[in-house]
Amino acid sequence: MNDKLSIPEYLIKHGVRKTSFRIELLEIFRNNRRGLSHRDIKSQVKSSTDKVTIYRALDTFLDKGIIHKVPDANNVSRYALTKTSCNHKDHNHAHFICKKCEGTFCLNEFELPIYNDTKGFNIKNTNLILEGVCPDCSPIIN
Repeated sequence: MNDKLSIPEYLIKHGVRKTSFRIELLEIFRNNRRGLSHRDIKSQVKSSTDKVTIYRALDTFLDKGIIHKVPDANNVSRYALTKTSCNHKDHNHAHFICKKCEGTFCLNEFELPIYNDTKGFNIKNTNLILEGVCPDCSPIIN
């Protein structure tokens, strides 16, 4: 996300109507560096919003490329903020899953190769999932 724009400006730039809930939701994503599940989001929402409103906002953000889906160790749908350098249609980067906290992190510095369709296979997506322990869960090494 471009930090130079305010959240309402960012929503307008992406063609998303700026409601108080969408502004709050984007702020939640901006303040978290890992993938968020619906439950994570619901626990951080301060306004009284039902789950349908959350899912609709997530679908809108996905459609506009503001967020993207990230893998999860337990096959739970998680979402992360799309960096401005990412193409929201193919999210060509790796993801890291922490074995301790089960957080999912985008590793934008690991670009994946783009594969062309081959032998009749129409390739739509490439995923690379790295697993280990994140910096927050790693013991401090001197």
